Amino acid sequence: MGKRYWIGIIAALLVIAVVIGVPAVLLSGNTVASTKSKPTIDTTKIHKVPDSYSKTPAKAGKLVKITYTSRTYDSNNTEVTKHAMVYLPYGYDKNKKYDIVYLMHGYGGSYDTFLGSSSNPRYLKSMLDNMIARVDIKPTIVVTPTLTWGNEGYYDTMDNFQKELVNDLMPTVESSYSTYAKSTTDKGFKASRSHRAMAGFSMGGCITWQTLRDNTRYFKYYLPMSCPLYYYDDSNGVDQTADMAKQIDNGVASSGYTKSQYFVFAATGSKDYVRHELINQVKHLKQYSGEFKSTDTDFSKGNLMLYVAKGHHHSFKQSYVYIYNGLIRFFK
Repeated sequence: MGKRYWIGIIAALLVIAVVIGVPAVLLSGNTVASTKSKPTIDTTKIHKVPDSYSKTPAKAGKLVKITYTSRTYDSNNTEVTKHAMVYLPYGYDKNKKYDIVYLMHGYGGSYDTFLGSSSNPRYLKSMLDNMIARVDIKPTIVVTPTLTWGNEGYYDTMDNFQKELVNDLMPTVESSYSTYAKSTTDKGFKASRSHRAMAGFSMGGCITWQTLRDNTRYFKYYLPMSCPLYYYDDSNGVDQTADMAKQIDNGVASSGYTKSQYFVFAATGSKDYVRHELINQVKHLKQYSGEFKSTDTDFSKGNLMLYVAKGHHHSFKQSYVYIYNGLIRFFK
């Protein structure tokens, strides 16, 4: 048989492969590279962060420090200059739209606690680079702000951040970088909530619960780590987590969204000193079946998941596995 005959056979095989949707295989045995662009990691399981994710891949994103004006939103309502770190994924293109995560540090931290800086990036930056490069998640923008301390008490200060978040931080970031928000108005943020997540560790975890309670209209996904809505106060022997769960439920119920429209991945460590309080709060939330449905795998089975990492203490450096497993379940 002649050369033209075999060329015709190869062409026919390639056409058949395209039509039936299978990878085309050449006669030499080499497989044509896959064109998959969607995350393929199994979200029904908890995963360790691969050791190789500590190394910066060739296709790495960048960090940008931004400055914006806000207020303390306390009784004095003082104007303040704020900073936040913005992670932009590799190949960021202002003509494309990106999901966005706001990630708050714990007590005593700052905007560079998680990501570091452009000259001195930290582990989380490399982990995000690898997650995107390996298609664990889609290219995503991550923003790490700083809590501003005014003249109010500890919990009031955290509550006040909700005003800064929606009035100052979100408009600044999402007018500067391309997200799914067509505008930085109430309408624009509501319409794009399916592409926005709030996350935080320790104090930042408490702020994440506050965001769920107060701003469900702007966020679909929540990753509270190592903290319930408030810390446990045993001064009078009363566990406050039931009351805090009721606050969260009331806030979510009043938002008008159904339990298929918001998702919570809560996480802590088996040796974390606030683990009992977080576990108890989640237990109480499960009782509100109109707003929450528990799941042990992923969000196809429910909207409230709790992960307790064996041996983990109360340390933001042990939160990476929480962030990893939360993000792979977001923005589906």
